[in-house]
Amino acid sequence: MALKRLILLALLAVSPSFANTLIVLSADTTIGENVWIDTGPSLTPTQEYAGGINVTVDGYARVLFCLQIFVQINAATYNTQLDFADQPNVERAAWLLNNEYPTDATTGAALQLTIWDIMNDPADGMYSGQIQRSTGSTATPAAVLTDVANYETLSVGKTSTQAVVYYNTLNGTEVQELIGIWPGSGPVPEVPEPSGIILMR
Repeated sequence: MALKRLILLALLAVSPSFANTLIVLSADTTIGENVWIDTGPSLTPTQEYAGGINVTVDGYARVLFCLQIFVQINAATYNTQLDFADQPNVERAAWLLNNEYPTDATTGAALQLTIWDIMNDPADGMYSGQIQRSTGSTATPAAVLTDVANYETLSVGKTSTQAVVYYNTLNGTEVQELIGIWPGSGPVPEVPEPSGIILMR
């Protein structure tokens, strides 16, 4: 029976669904804040909002996190394609969303920085790569960095597919990827038609 479930889950992951619209409303400052980090090849100090983003997806409220650091997220309406969180680094981010969801602005900022570090760099506490802790007069808050290190340690080797990735497009061009926990209602990735599923006995 367990083998049948695993095969069914594997088949479910191959059929993404289109939602009509995703509307970015605002930053969720209850679980996020502006922080300084060093970014890009030249490691330029920049102040970025790190944390949850309030959106609606076909009219259903969601709080999502960004998978890519080097993209702009504006308050706008996007076409979006929903898919399962079934890529290695994305599965690690999904595990964090499901097991270590932020409770305040500091932990929200830390979770976002951790996701960026996992997706773009070696996930080493923001010590190397194109997303690093900032120092000096633009230092990344110590409390945020402590939480980043904790999130990265807790998530080593952990995976989950119980999250939804939203691939947002404008004029047919993908512009950003967001991730959120599995919703209790509203659109989720579609599953294949029953006639297309073959189960092993």
